[in-house]
Amino acid sequence: MTPEEKFDAAVASALGDRRELVRFLEGVSDAQAAWRPPDGEWSIAEGTEHILITDAWARKTLVEFLEKAKASGNWDTTPSNPQKLSLDQLRRREQGRVDAPEHLFPKGERPLSEMIPLLLPSREETNKALLPSRAFDLERLVPPNTRYGDQNVYDRMSYMGIHDALHQEQMERVRKTTGYPKAP
Repeated sequence: MTPEEKFDAAVASALGDRRELVRFLEGVSDAQAAWRPPDGEWSIAEGTEHILITDAWARKTLVEFLEKAKASGNWDTTPSNPQKLSLDQLRRREQGRVDAPEHLFPKGERPLSEMIPLLLPSREETNKALLPSRAFDLERLVPPNTRYGDQNVYDRMSYMGIHDALHQEQMERVRKTTGYPKAP
C-alpha cells in the first residue's frame, strides 16, 4: 500500500465510525442525552462533548507531532521493541469505564442537539489538518506513549474512529439502563 492509500484508509475508517455515531445520536432527544445513569457513567451528552474535546486535542497533538517530524526529517520514531494492540484488538476489547485524562472531561455546557451538527465537521477538520502529511510514509512514525501502546500515525488516525465506536457502545449501555427516559 502506498502512503496515500494508508492515509486514505485511516481517514475512511475514522469517518465511517463518525457517521455511524451521528446516525445513532440523531435518535436521541436532549432530555434523554442529559440523563445521567446512577452508576456514574457519563450521560450521552457528556460522552458526545468528550468526543468533540478529544477531537480538538488529538488534532492539535498530531499536527504538532507531524510538523516536528517534517522539521527534523525524522520519520522513524518507532521504539526498538514496540508494544501495541492491533486496531482489531482495540475495537473488540472489553469495554467498561475507562478514565479519561482530566483535560478531556466534558464541561456539560451544550445540549446534544447543538453538538451533533459539529461532529462531522470536526472529523473533517482533523482530516484536513493532517492532509499535508498524506504523501509521507507514517508507518514508523510513532507519537509519544498512549495507554494503548505504540501506535503509528495511521493507527492513531484510525483509533479516532474506534474511540467514537467505543463511546457509542457506552451510550448504548446508558440507553439500556433502568430509568433512561423514554422517547418523547
